[in-house]
Order: sequence, then structure tokens, then C-alpha cells
Amino acid sequence: MVDPSKGPEIAKASSVSRRFWALVVVVLVLAVVSAAMAARFSTIPFLRQLQQSAVGDQLHLDARNIENVLTKHEQYLTFIGTRSNVVNVALGEARDPNIIKNYLSTLPLPDTLKWVALYDRSGERIVAHGLQTDGDAVFSSARIRGQALLSANSIASASSRVSVGASEGHLHVLLAVPVRSGSVIQGVLMAEFALPKQDIFPPNEVAASTMLVSEEELSNLPVEKRAKALIQRLPEYGIAVVLLPDAEGLALTRTKLITNTVSAISLVLLVAFSVFAWLGRAVIIAPHIKLEEQTNKLTELAALAQMSANAITVTDLQSRVIWANPAFEKLSGYSSDEIIGQRPGVVLQSEVTDTATVKQLAKAIRSQQPIEVEIENTSKTGKHYWIRLSIAPLHNQDGSCYGFMSIQHDITEMRHQRAAIIAAKREIEEQALHDPLTGLPNRRTLDIALAERARRPGDDATIVRIDLDHFKHVNDTLGHAAGDFVLCEVSDILREETKRGDLPVRVGGDEFVLLLEKGNTSKQGMALAQRMLNRIRQPMDFEGKTVRVGASFGVACTLDGLLPMDQLIIGADAALYEAKEQGRNAVRLYAPELHRKVLDRRDLAREVRKGILNEEFEPYFQPQFDAKTLDIVGVETLVRWHSPVLGRIMPGTFLPVVEQLSALNDVDDIVFKKAIAYAEELREDGIEIPKLSFNVSASRIQNADMANIVRRVSQNGPKIGFEILESVLVEEQTELFTFGLDRLRELDVSIEVDDFGSGHASVIGLMHLRPDVMKVDQRLVMPIVHCEMTRGLLRQIIGMSKLMGLKVTAEGVETMEHARILQELGCHTFQGYAFAHPLSVGEFREFALSYRPNIASVTGTAVRHLMTATR
Repeated sequence: MVDPSKGPEIAKASSVSRRFWALVVVVLVLAVVSAAMAARFSTIPFLRQLQQSAVGDQLHLDARNIENVLTKHEQYLTFIGTRSNVVNVALGEARDPNIIKNYLSTLPLPDTLKWVALYDRSGERIVAHGLQTDGDAVFSSARIRGQALLSANSIASASSRVSVGASEGHLHVLLAVPVRSGSVIQGVLMAEFALPKQDIFPPNEVAASTMLVSEEELSNLPVEKRAKALIQRLPEYGIAVVLLPDAEGLALTRTKLITNTVSAISLVLLVAFSVFAWLGRAVIIAPHIKLEEQTNKLTELAALAQMSANAITVTDLQSRVIWANPAFEKLSGYSSDEIIGQRPGVVLQSEVTDTATVKQLAKAIRSQQPIEVEIENTSKTGKHYWIRLSIAPLHNQDGSCYGFMSIQHDITEMRHQRAAIIAAKREIEEQALHDPLTGLPNRRTLDIALAERARRPGDDATIVRIDLDHFKHVNDTLGHAAGDFVLCEVSDILREETKRGDLPVRVGGDEFVLLLEKGNTSKQGMALAQRMLNRIRQPMDFEGKTVRVGASFGVACTLDGLLPMDQLIIGADAALYEAKEQGRNAVRLYAPELHRKVLDRRDLAREVRKGILNEEFEPYFQPQFDAKTLDIVGVETLVRWHSPVLGRIMPGTFLPVVEQLSALNDVDDIVFKKAIAYAEELREDGIEIPKLSFNVSASRIQNADMANIVRRVSQNGPKIGFEILESVLVEEQTELFTFGLDRLRELDVSIEVDDFGSGHASVIGLMHLRPDVMKVDQRLVMPIVHCEMTRGLLRQIIGMSKLMGLKVTAEGVETMEHARILQELGCHTFQGYAFAHPLSVGEFREFALSYRPNIASVTGTAVRHLMTATR
């Protein structure tokens, strides 16, 4: 017999159940329809894009296939074409009708090669192997000869290198490779390759057809065909790959995929909603009825908490709010109507809430245990506030838990005070260990980290040393604000490229150091440095202006077994120095070769000090000749060193070490003193040196002692000339530098600009310096025999010197043909191997006594013979 008091509850449960099932069915139908529409409208563009990408990838693959084949065959022909006997046949200096055949018999022969022929510059065939008649060939003799003639021209375009044709199942490629003698094209090596189309353009699911066409054929494609085709040009060969997509097949694929997708989604939704409905009866309907009963029981508890000053909420087992007091409304900003039915964690917690605390709360609620924590919440207005949150479970009379009560006490002010104290302490520590501009750790932090690793036996370390290139130029041209911007940008790159455990440090100025996490090898350090270099070299935008800097990197690692921990930075510095020496914008590793170089440089530095102490450095004289009479008009004094321990050392090896030791002035003094003494000895032998030139630095010009030394020498000795590097013209010419020049001019010292045209000078700087002689860099002189443009540039430089009243000396005069051209251009003085190498004082004495200008002016034979004898 049914209890009449249970009737309303049964009726209420039945009504809730009907509404639940109706809602499940409606939502299922809507979900299936929506999924179908979404699949259709969102998938089609994606599929089209995916198919277009697949077609593009196929085109790139086909283009790469044909490009690889052409490159391989071109290298094959280039190898034959660079053989000296092939060049001789092309020049007509030898005849060998079997030369091509002989090479092909000794080399691995490509299966696709049909014939090879050698043509001269006029397009006439010299030698051929396997060449077919016009009736059998894809390419006519006229077309082959025309392409050979174009390729023999030095200004031929890429299209003259390759011609394409087709036969049944094959692509035919006519490939031309120039045969050079030096930099001059003396002939053309032609070859035809029959490439199986099945191998070059294999069948695929996205292309209806693929073609290889020339640029001319490409421009003649029908408009409708060109509009549908995808084209990949190979500009270096003057051809293009044309792919026509299979439009019908692609459309069929899209339709089939959408149909399958909609069917799968519908099936998944049906299963999911069936499971949801089955679980909903127990999980949703029954708890809903029970919740209404518990709400009535909580009314009494709510009356007690209504007047509490602390915020109080009551939630059910699913953590949904079923009651909140006025204090909660005031603290959170949410009214009771807004918060009831919501989960406090969802409404009040935001990105500022500590996730670990949230997990701690969730664990306590799942285990139905009381908990007390401090947590940061967010009010309705977006204001963040801190609370001390206490949560306790609520139990029925039978002991089962039916919900939770939380009490929230506002501790925001207390937390702010605590945070202020912690922040002040951290700020003091931050300032002591970090760079104020970039925020990176400073040198002190690096020293602490290295010392910590050194204390732990077995710990390794990898150092990446970074120094920005041309950073001073940024400060000088754009200001220090731009420089600070660059330093901050580079610091961001270091932070982004390093991993957890790595230590990026700004050690000062534009210098940075990376201490990698232990376990990193030098190979990993090199890879990281290269990534950072690629990013640092990218242009930076500062207030609408483009800023460019580079960087040099040095990498050293204790795992390589070359350096202990305490010398690791020194090793990275050595690698960095080598990167700068080799052109900057580079990454160098402290490898065994560099280690040996460092040790050798250390030994060299020790011997240099001894050499300076024992005055082992010697002056060598390279004569300078009048361009019209070929008389000796002076000598340039060059330094040489014959070390008793190390033997003969060239200046390029020991001078950098001398500069590092700041001993360049000492070496210059030795050479200057000895050169003057030798000039006096030569005068006693009847050899008068009209002018003795020395290379000097700007600091030597500014040195007051230099004028006193010249004053003592100039009374009886030869005329003195000081050669100043062209770079001085763009550096700051201080008043002291200008005053030093004026003092030397008063002593009749010739001021000469060395290496003019090497890339530094400006006309304004030249006018300010007011030199007597301009020495043209040998890199401008040497090409004039075969380069009309260089000859024209030199003509303009000599013309400018005439306007300014300067004498012009040409360095690097290698041949008498150089001398003839320079004489015609108006050059005043010659210096170079065509006349004499740098000579010791004994060799120069023999040279000067034997030299006859009238003989040299006719053939130069006697001069060259004497050079060989005295070298």
C-alpha cells in the first residue's frame, strides 16, 4: 500500500523525468544537425586548402627532382669541361677527336646520356660522341648550334643553358656548360639527356599531368590552361615545371570525406547521449529532488549565518552554491541570485589564483575533509582580494555528507603588507645580482655560478661568449637610446633562446656570456650560438629607423678536455677573438686547433718580448720607381723578423701579437732606427735613397717624441715619408693629431695615405688630411689588365688626385703590362713585384748597384732576373 504522503514527491519525480528525456532528445537532434552543418561549412575550406597544399608540395617535389637531375648532370659536364686537355682542344691548341669518348669511358656514364659534343666560341662543333642526325634527334643541329653560340657569350642568360623537348615517355634536356680558360669562356660542352618521365614526374593522386617547359613555351600556354596550372620556375636553368591539378578527383575526395565525417560524428553523439541519459536518471533527477529537501533543512542554518561578519557559503556535493550570506555578497560583489547554482571556483578564481592551492582544495573536497588555506580570488568588478578560506563538510543524521560550508575572512591588507616586505627584499637582491638596463644577471652572478660548479667535483660547464659587432656605430649614429634598445633586444633573444637552467649574463658594455646547464656539450653550445646569431643579425626597428648589428661568438666547454673550469672564459674569449679576426658575424669553438694556436701564440708572445729586448726586428726595403723614367725614387720600409728560436716569422703572424702586447711603438722604433742607420751605410757605398717611407699609426703622429726623432734624422739623412692607413680618414681626427701632422710637415716629412680605395676613405676626410701622396690599394691595381671598370675607377682616382695636387703611387704592380697601363693613366710612382720584392739591406745594395733604368724600361727582363737572384 502506497503512503499518501509520498504522492506529491512521486508526481514531482515523474515530471522532472519527462522534462529530462525530452531535453535529451531535442539536444541530440540539434547536436547532429549542427555537427553536420559545421562539418560541411568548416571542413570544405580546410580540405581545399589541404589539397592545394598537397598539389603545391607535389609541384615542389617534381621541381626539386628535375633540379637535382640537372645539377647532377651539370656537375658531370663541368668536371669534363674543366679538364686542361679539353680546354686546349676548345682553344684550338690541340686536336683529339676521341677526347670526349676517352673521358666518358673512364667516368661512370649516366644511363640518360645520349650524346656529348664540344663547340668552340663561334658555335662550331669540334668533337662529338654519340650525336644523332636531325632525323633521329629531338633537337635539330641548328638549335644545338644556336644554344652553343649563346652559351659561349659571357652575358648569356640562364635560358641559354638548358633547352627541353619530349618524346614518347621521355623528357629531353639539352644542357650547355661553358669551357673556361681562367675566367674567359673558350668553348661550350653540350650534352643531351633523355630522362624517363615516369622517374622524373611519377604518377600521383593530385596531378592530372606534369610538364617541363621553357620560359618561351610557358608564355605561350593557353590562358585557360595557365589559369588552372601551378608553375614552379627554375630561374637558374630558364625552365619551369607546370602541374595541372586533377580537379574532379579532388572534388570527389572532399565529398566522400565530409560524408564519412558527418556519419562518424552522428554515431559518436548518439552513443554519448545514450550514456548521458542512462546516467542522468541517477545523477541528475534523484539528486535534484534530494537537493530541494536539503534546501529546506539549511534554512535554519542560514538564519544563524545571516548576521555573520565573515563571508559564508553553503555548497552541495557538486560544489554548487545553494546559499550565501550578505557578507559574501559584499566581499565578492555577487548577489545571492547570481551565485546560487554556480561553483565558487569557477566564478571567483581567475588567472591570479594559485593552481597548487586550487588542487589542494579539490583534494580535500573529494576526500570530504576539512581544510584551511589562503587564496586569492577575483570579485565581480575584477578586483583581486585575498581570503583565509575554511571549508568543512556537512553531514546528515546518518553521517553521510550532503554538502560543505565555507567561511571566508578578508586578509587582503595583511597580504599587501607582507608582499611589500618581500618585494623590497627581492629588489635589493635583484639590484645586486642583475644588470639594471637589461634585467639580465650580471658578472657577479656569473662568478658565483662558476665558483659553485668549481666546488662540485665532476661538474662540467659550457660557456658561450658574445660580443656585438659595430655596436659603437649604433651609439655614434643613432644615439645611446638606440644602443640601449639594441642591448635590450639582444637580451630578450638570449632569454628566449636559452632553456631552464641556463644562465644568460650581461658582463658589461655590449658583451654577454651564456653559462649553459651542466651536461651541455660544445656542439649544443655551437648550435645555440648560431641560432642567436641568425636572430641578432635581423634588422631591428627603433623609432622608425632600421638598426643593424652583428655578433661574434666564442664557445668553450670543459667536456672537450682542453681547459679547466677556471680558464673556460679565457678559452671562450680566444674563440671570440678568432671569430672577429675571421670577419665577425661568426661562431667559433675553442677546439684543439685553436688550443694549439693559443699555446703557440703564448710562445710567440714570449719570443716577441725577447725579440724587442734584443732588437731582432729588421727593416726590409721595397723600392719605388718613377713611372716615366723608372728611376728609384724611394723605398717603403717593411718589418721582418728572423727569430733565433722560431725562425722566419711573417708580419701577418707576429704583428697581431705585437699589437696585443701594446708593443707596436717599440717595434716601430727599432725598425726606424735601423732603417736610418742602413740608409747611412748605403750612402757610403754610393747608393742614395731619395725617400724612406714608414707605416705609422695615428698615435705615433700625435706623439711629440716622433717630431724630435725626425728632426735629428732629417739633418743629414734621406727624406722621410709617413704612410697612414686610409681608415684614419674616417676616424676622429683630434686636434692633437692635426697638430702632430703640422709639426711633421714643418720638418719636410711627406704625408702619404696608404691602401687608398680599400673601403674607408671619404673625399672630405682626404681634404682634411691634406696628404702629399696617395697610395692606391693593390686590389684596385691588379685587375686593371683585364677589367675595364677597375681601369676606369683608377682613372677617376688619379684625376681626383691631380685636382687636389697629390702624387699617386700604385701598389701591386705585378707585370710590365700593369706598369704600361698605369703610366698611360697618369700614375707617378710604381711599387710591386714587377720591379722588386721587399729586400734586406744586402739584397737592396746588390739590386741598386745592378739596376739599369734604360734596360728595365724596354723589357723589364733584367729587373726580373735580378729579383730572382737576390730573393
